[in-house]
Amino acid sequence: MRSFIMLCLFLLLVVPDAGATPLNDDERRENLQIVSDVLGETRQIIVHLPDDYQDNPDRRYSVLYLTDAEWQFDLIAATLDYHAEWGRIPRHIVVGLFNPERNADLVPVADPGYPGSGDGDAYLRHVSEDVLPLIDERYRTNDIRILFGHSFGGVMVLNQLLTDSEVFDGYIALGASTWVSDRVLFDRLQTADLDFGGAALYTAVGETDGGATVPDGELFAERLAAMEPQSLDWVFEIRPGENHFTNVPEGLHRAISFLYPFAHQETELVERARQGGADAVRAWFAQEESRLDWRFHPQTMELSLAGFTLGSEGEVGAAMTVFDELQRRFPENVEVVAIRANTLGAARQYAAAITEIDRAIEMAEESGHPASRVAAFRAFRGRLVSRMEAPAEDRN
Repeated sequence: MRSFIMLCLFLLLVVPDAGATPLNDDERRENLQIVSDVLGETRQIIVHLPDDYQDNPDRRYSVLYLTDAEWQFDLIAATLDYHAEWGRIPRHIVVGLFNPERNADLVPVADPGYPGSGDGDAYLRHVSEDVLPLIDERYRTNDIRILFGHSFGGVMVLNQLLTDSEVFDGYIALGASTWVSDRVLFDRLQTADLDFGGAALYTAVGETDGGATVPDGELFAERLAAMEPQSLDWVFEIRPGENHFTNVPEGLHRAISFLYPFAHQETELVERARQGGADAVRAWFAQEESRLDWRFHPQTMELSLAGFTLGSEGEVGAAMTVFDELQRRFPENVEVVAIRANTLGAARQYAAAITEIDRAIEMAEESGHPASRVAAFRAFRGRLVSRMEAPAEDRN
C-alpha cells in the first residue's frame, strides 16, 4: 500500500491547467484610441487579454484598470498572468490608461508645485463615461472592476473611492501622494459617503519613501479608521525596506493576496472536514463565498491536496465533497479530476478511480494538456488496473 500511495503522491506534482491554443502576445494586446467628449481630446489605452480568451467564448472576465500604462503596464499584466496561471486568482482583462499629463489627469485640485495639475475629477468622468463602456462593449467582461494606481495614480484611486465607490469593486493605491493639493483627499474624506457598498481597498507605502508620503499615508489611514467606514474591507501597510518605486511590485503582490485571500485555505478546510465531515466541507465553501463574494477564488491545487489528505485519512466522503465543490466551480480543470482519481485509488476504490482517470485523460486530450501529464495519467491507470485485477491479499 505504501508504494501505491507514493505513486499517488508523485502524480500530484501537477502543472497549471493549459488551454488548447493560447493566444500569443501579439494577439493578446490591442491599442485603442478614444475620442473623449469629457476631455475634448483623443486618448490612448492598451488592452491585455487572458491567454485563454479565444478558447472560452462563453466566459466573462474581471477587468483591472491601471494608470501610468507608459511604465507599469507590462509588470502588472505579467504579474496577474503569473498568479492566474498557478490558479491563485481568476484570469483578468488588463486595461492600461496612458497619462501623458499626469499632473492634470490624476490630481483633482490644482497644486502650485505641479504645473497643469487639477483636472483629476474630469479624468474620473472620462474613465467612467468613455473608457468603461467601451471596454464592456468590446470585450467579454463581467461585473467586477479593479482600479490600480501608484503615486499620483494612487491619489486618483482614492479620489475615485471617495467620489463614487460603486464604479469599481477593488481599489489598489500604492505610494499615494495624499499630501498633494493641501491634503485635498483628507477634506474629501470628511464629506464622503462612508457606505462603500462592499468595496475592497488595499493601500500601502514603502517604509523609506521620502517626503510626506509615509506620515501622511499613515495619517490618512488613521482618519479613515476613525470614521468607521461602512461596508469597506480595507488595509493600510507600511512595507519594510521598500521605497517609492520598489513598493510597486511588492505592493502589487500584497494587494493580490488581499483582494483574493488564499493563505491557509488548505489547512482551514482540512481541519473543518476532520471535525464535521462532508457537511463541514460544504459549509466552509458556502461561508467563504458569502464572506468574500467575488473575492473567493478556491485554490485548486491546495484544495485538491486537502481532498487527497482527507481521503488518505479515511475521510473519503469529505474528500469527494471537496472535489465536487471544486469541479462545480472549475469544470474544465483536468488536474482536479486527476487528483480525485488518485484519492480514490489511495482509498482502494479502484473502479471509481479508473472512471475518473479516464475522464481526466479525455479532458486532457481535448484541451491540449501537456503530453507528459497525459502519459502520467495513463501510467497511473495501468497501475490501477493491475491493482484491481490482483488477488485481494496482494492489493496492499
